[in-house]
Amino acid sequence: MDQLDEELISLTDSGTTRYSDLAKRVNAPLSTVHIRMKKLEQGGIIKGYRGDIDWGKAGFGITAFILISIDVNLLQKLRKSQEKLLEEILSMDYVKEGYIVTGDADIIIRVVAKDTAHFRAILLNGIDRIDGIVKTRAMVAL
Repeated sequence: MDQLDEELISLTDSGTTRYSDLAKRVNAPLSTVHIRMKKLEQGGIIKGYRGDIDWGKAGFGITAFILISIDVNLLQKLRKSQEKLLEEILSMDYVKEGYIVTGDADIIIRVVAKDTAHFRAILLNGIDRIDGIVKTRAMVAL
């Protein structure tokens, strides 16, 4: 796997099953499946498609969850909402999902990394440098 492969899979968010296969599985005409799928997409029920990647096999041996605490006052000064902050975080390479949560943290994200040095770089050179984030706590999945 080369650099281009790594970049492609780190950014991938699409993967589809052919409508003809779906039609066979549900025993419906292809045209019906096509129309229904388009309606589900247009209605926002299906928000998108993504590939199901085995990150370990792809060379990313670390999956980690990061709890993020924010400074609400600083966000207000920056005219940035929690939602916008989360969008900024989710746009980063290797951040695969994230949620605004209640409890001891404000946001939780899931990241993948090649090794501990790569994870450290993602955390310290990326996430920790975003304005509004005051504390991060990381948990590595075993």
